[in-house]
Amino acid sequence: MTHFTTDIRPMSDLKSAGADVVRQARETGRPVALTRHGRAVAVVLSVEAFDELNASPAGYPYAPPDRAAERAAIAEADADFEAGRHSSHEDVVARLNHRLRSPKA
Repeated sequence: MTHFTTDIRPMSDLKSAGADVVRQARETGRPVALTRHGRAVAVVLSVEAFDELNASPAGYPYAPPDRAAERAAIAEADADFEAGRHSSHEDVVARLNHRLRSPKA
């Protein structure tokens, strides 16, 4: 959890006390937000915190996701289209409208 009184520092601290900013991130394990004109512009993380972030699925966009499943789905969709297994936009809209108007079972 971020401690707003200590974990948010002006960008100028990075120039004047950069080692202290890095030490803070490393020792606390929390990110240090750097601000310019009162708005966050960067975050300093310890290497351990960065590695932990990259190891988790929630780490995306820092850790690139495995795109194999997406590529397989696209290949399957392309094959279905080439084999004629597809519907026109009008047909899909008509079926959806029919389902929306039909009473639920």
